Amino acid sequence: MELQNRWASCTPDGKLNFHWKCAMAPIEVLHYIVVHELAHLIHPNHSTDFWNEVDKILPNYDKHVNWLKLYGAGMDL
Repeated sequence: MELQNRWASCTPDGKLNFHWKCAMAPIEVLHYIVVHELAHLIHPNHSTDFWNEVDKILPNYDKHVNWLKLYGAGMDL
């Protein structure tokens, strides 16, 4: 599956897909991406409940979101 500009996705049947560039991210950022997608298994949208779920596991998730915004586009071979 080609994810284009997304780091990962969660399908309606619960399959998780990750962009190959995730392997180049710092491990803490990769943890955020995985937690983000796992939270979609509980909340399929980006509602307040979804972000609260992410926050339960990674209280500093916003730091990783910002890292992806700043450096994510530059991750390439």
